[in-house]
Amino acid sequence: MEPADSILGPQHPVERSTLMAIVAGGLLAMAPLRAIVRLAAPTTLVMLVAAASNVLYTYFVSRLGAEALAAVSLVFPISLLAITAMGGGLGSGVSSAVARAIGAGRRTEAIAIGEQALTLAAVFGIGFALAILLGAPAIFSVMGGRGGVLDKATLFARVLFGGAAITFVVSMLDSVLRGEGNVRVPAIWSSTSLTLQMALTPLFMFAGGLGLVGAPLATLTGQLLAGIPRARYVFGGGSVVRLSPRPRAPAWGPAREILRVGVPVSLATTLSQIGIMVLTGVVARLGEAHLAAYGLGTRLDFLLLSFGFGVGTALLTLVGMATGARRPEQVSAYVVRAGAIVVALLAVPGALLAWRPSLWLGLFTTDPGIHAVGTQYLRIIGPSYPFMGLAMVVSFAFQGIGRATAPLVWMAVRVAAVVGTSLVCTQWLGMADRAVFMAVAAGNVLSSLVMVALFAHVHRAAVV
Repeated sequence: MEPADSILGPQHPVERSTLMAIVAGGLLAMAPLRAIVRLAAPTTLVMLVAAASNVLYTYFVSRLGAEALAAVSLVFPISLLAITAMGGGLGSGVSSAVARAIGAGRRTEAIAIGEQALTLAAVFGIGFALAILLGAPAIFSVMGGRGGVLDKATLFARVLFGGAAITFVVSMLDSVLRGEGNVRVPAIWSSTSLTLQMALTPLFMFAGGLGLVGAPLATLTGQLLAGIPRARYVFGGGSVVRLSPRPRAPAWGPAREILRVGVPVSLATTLSQIGIMVLTGVVARLGEAHLAAYGLGTRLDFLLLSFGFGVGTALLTLVGMATGARRPEQVSAYVVRAGAIVVALLAVPGALLAWRPSLWLGLFTTDPGIHAVGTQYLRIIGPSYPFMGLAMVVSFAFQGIGRATAPLVWMAVRVAAVVGTSLVCTQWLGMADRAVFMAVAAGNVLSSLVMVALFAHVHRAAVV
């Protein structure tokens, strides 16, 4: 098949030349570092807003007591699973497919992919909501929830994930826009959503008297209100990939382009979050203070890796366009520069918080038990943050070239090794949480080395 052809048939030459002009005269014509910064900066700015939002969110929950904080710590891995499986999984598949289609000049194919993505997001959102509504008590019980912590975690999750379709569809709109290289619109409205969440959370929780339920309601309200302008932009013709608001009937061609990257990435992120859930259960059995401290630690991981997400999504778009335009030399340049950026971004906070853990822990609690466990967590895992970020960025590069199976296989090996080591150390050897934290840190370092080696091998083979 010639490059101008697509899964939907040959494209009109005027359409192809117009899009190729956009690509050649735009992102791919820029210096690699400039292109990465241009796409990463708005998304990274959103991540800073998200960091502030998450800190305030956790702070407001902590005002309800240690039991509420422990309950939200139980829900957090599930929330992270939903976000990463959709935005980082299927969303990455969509962005990669759209970027490669545009890079090759196939606009009609990009539109079909975007419309199919919205249908999948709505279906998965409804299915996820039903699964949590029915299975939350059993899930959190297995994770170590008991008594009031279990009851609060169940209630919190049912409210938050009852609106999963809203979260997933809005996330998919952003993925389509990022795939075409438009990071401005997602950045503006994601920031708006997070700002609304920061304002509404205390109003709903305290002024409105809703307590813990007010936190997830504020999140969903912010997402819904900020999702409306996104939909108007995409459906109204503001984007290059203009979608129809009418649901698209299932079609194998566009779905295949999404799923061949999206499924492996979703499975990899799911395995990662299952690993976090198992480790949460392991730590929960050591005591309430251990669970609360571990929850604060994993929330910090998520916040810092948000910077990796900003750089990674920029890399995915650029690598996808370069792959579609058949420019392998630019792929290497993008990956090297993106890796250097994320290592520099994560090295400073990792070292700072390993030195002074109270800078983070003191924001939420003065409980000496939580501080003792949290200090161990940050001093052991903090120095590994740059390695964790590098592995994350390289995984986005795999997604950009449309090859996501190798990272999935490695993720399975890594999760099995870390979880297995942690279980053996705590359940059979009688060791404490320090062993769990050391296993996680070692996994972070090894993961970055393996991912870099795998990408170098796959990219070299593709060029040859």
